[in-house]
Amino acid sequence: MNKGSLDAFSFKPQMVSLGQNYLLVGTDSWQADYVLKMIQSGLKLQQDIETINLYGDDIQKNELSEVLDTYSIFASSKLIVIRNAEMLKAADQQALAAYFKDPSETQSIVINASKVDKRFSAWKAIRQGSLEVICNPPRSHYDIQKWLDFVLKEKGKRMDSSASSAFLARVELDYAIAANELEKLLLMAKDRQSVSAKDVERSLGTSRVGTMIDFYRALGRRDLPECLSTINRMLDSDWEGLQVFYQFNKFYNSIHNILALKANKISDSEIANKHLYDLFPTQRQEFIQFAKNYSLKQMRCIMKILLETDSQFKLSMSTANTLLELCAIRIMDCK
Repeated sequence: MNKGSLDAFSFKPQMVSLGQNYLLVGTDSWQADYVLKMIQSGLKLQQDIETINLYGDDIQKNELSEVLDTYSIFASSKLIVIRNAEMLKAADQQALAAYFKDPSETQSIVINASKVDKRFSAWKAIRQGSLEVICNPPRSHYDIQKWLDFVLKEKGKRMDSSASSAFLARVELDYAIAANELEKLLLMAKDRQSVSAKDVERSLGTSRVGTMIDFYRALGRRDLPECLSTINRMLDSDWEGLQVFYQFNKFYNSIHNILALKANKISDSEIANKHLYDLFPTQRQEFIQFAKNYSLKQMRCIMKILLETDSQFKLSMSTANTLLELCAIRIMDCK
C-alpha cells in the first residue's frame, strides 16, 4: 500500500525512522536537499548510520543490488541515497522494486528523481513502498511567500509587511536563489529577531534582481538616463544581452496587458486582484502606475521597435550594449 504523498513543506522530523523509505519527486533541488538533511539528521539521532550516495546515471552493473543486500561494516545501519533515480537502467529499477517486497529494517533509502513513470510496474512498487515527497519548483509569487513564511518561522525570525514585500519584489522565482539571498539578509540583521525593509534594501538593493527592479522603474517612469545607466550596470554584472532584452519584452507585455484591460473598462483594483499573475502583488500597483505613462498607440510603436531589435540581435554585428541602448532611446521617443 502506498505510504502516502505530501509536499516538502509538510515533511516533519517525526516522519523519520529507520526502515522507512522515501521517494523525493520533482525538479526543485532546494526542497529535496531540505528533506534529505532532515532525514539524515533524524536518523543520526536514532542510530549509528553510514550514508552511501549513488547516482542513477553512474551505477555500475549489479552495484545497486550489492549495496541493497549487504550489511555495513562501518555502522549498525545504512542510509542509501539514490540521486538522479529517473536515469536508472531498467535492470536497476527492477532490483529496487524487488527490494521493496521485503525491505530491511536496518536501513533506509532516499530515492531522488525529477520524475517517475507511473506506468511501469517497477516505479509502482517503489511508490507503494515509500513515503512520497513532492519537490516542485515555485510556480508563482504565492509559493515564494509560503516558502518565506515557512523558513522565517523555522529560524525564529520575523519580517514586517513592508520588509516582506521588498524581499519578494527582489528575489527570483527560485527557492535556492531566494534562500541564498535570505541567508545573506539574516547575516546582516545579526542577532535581531525582526528584519526591516531597510535591511532588505541594504542587502538586496545591489543584487541582480535589485538591478532588474531598478530597470523596470526606469522604463516605467520613462527615465532615459537611468534606463541607460541600468542597462550598463546589468551588462557589467554579467547579464547576457538577450537576458536584458527579455526584461524589455516582459515589462512592455505587462504594460500592454494593463492598457488593454483598462481600455475594456476594467478597474485598477480588478486588474491588480484578478490579472497580472506573472507579477508579484507588490509590483502590480506599481506597474499599473507605470502604465499611466504609456498609451495603446505608443505600445504599437514600442512593439514594432522590440521586433526590430530582436531581428538585429540575430543579424546585426553591433554590440549588445549598442542595440539595447538604441532600443531604449527609440522607445522613449515613441509619441
